[in-house]
Amino acid sequence: MQTVADWQLARYRPEDHTFYDDPSADGHPSGWVYAALYVGMMEWAKIAESPRYLDAMRQAAEDNRFSFAPRIYNADDYAIGQLYIDLYEIDQDPDYLRPLLAIGDIILSSPSTIDLEFAKAEGYYEYYGGRKYSIVPCKNRWCWADALFMGPPIWTQLSQITGESRYLEFSDREFWATTDYLFDPEEHLFFRDSRYFDQREDNGAKIFWGRGNGWVLAGITRILQQLPKDHVNRAKYEDVFKKMSTALIKAQTEDGFWRTSILSPDRFSNPESSGTGFIIYGLAWGVNNGLLDVETFGPSITKGWQSLIQSVHPDGKLGWVQQVASKPGSATFDDTQLYGVGAFLLAGTQMHELAKNGTLTP
Repeated sequence: MQTVADWQLARYRPEDHTFYDDPSADGHPSGWVYAALYVGMMEWAKIAESPRYLDAMRQAAEDNRFSFAPRIYNADDYAIGQLYIDLYEIDQDPDYLRPLLAIGDIILSSPSTIDLEFAKAEGYYEYYGGRKYSIVPCKNRWCWADALFMGPPIWTQLSQITGESRYLEFSDREFWATTDYLFDPEEHLFFRDSRYFDQREDNGAKIFWGRGNGWVLAGITRILQQLPKDHVNRAKYEDVFKKMSTALIKAQTEDGFWRTSILSPDRFSNPESSGTGFIIYGLAWGVNNGLLDVETFGPSITKGWQSLIQSVHPDGKLGWVQQVASKPGSATFDDTQLYGVGAFLLAGTQMHELAKNGTLTP
């Protein structure tokens, strides 16, 4: 984990607060790609011997002035709030939360009621600060699987630290609206969005994207970490978590990875580390917290972690990361991305806990 974290942080450019050049919405330094890295980096910072990882996260937050990408209602653009909340819980500085609270007030005072059907306004874009954003009206709500990692963990945690129940009430309502819409009751997996309801692979299988389901399992994991034990819907969250976990270990390939098309692994036969990382994070957390039994899930977790280790170059670069996408696709050993590193660090921190407790040897 240290080698991977060091490789990534060495590429931070303080002059423009970025790691790489990308003028699109995905490359925004306060956007979701960075947010996913920072979630993993914060978990790593909690167990690292050196304080420099936490210092780096403080610096990144300060460089961004604790602000967000421009689309107020879009979970991709406020996902970085997870970093600011985590830092607030350490430093107790109310300034860290002021922009997030302002966004929360806007969203909750006038919540979107748009239909969850996914449709791009083809040929139409918005431009902010020289960056190009596709117009997808339903993204004013959580109409795509990835959003369940980006959005609800923030509101659940914010409710806990502020004592404001309205954040959790909003998150709970919207989470179940999305889950009722995208969760397949037969396969116990999530469609990425409504465009895939009727699509099928050549083998006749439904199309369930590997990283998309990784986002969801990791998102539920983070929700459960903050959700009150006596919450009226906690058992429902745990039920979806367990059903997904069981479905996923059945679909794991022999080399320990999950392919980008979960039920059609031969379509893109290359390994993929970001979806695998998020899945291992969720499974390992489930064992650490008594939701999953180690006898059933331990072998899958161990095999998956070994596949992630094999994805790391000697210098610490994480490979086999599918690039920004919304569906199954290819990846190579040289392909990396920030969210892949975030997933790796999340998985690693839970593996560290398993090893520390003697539950499982990585």
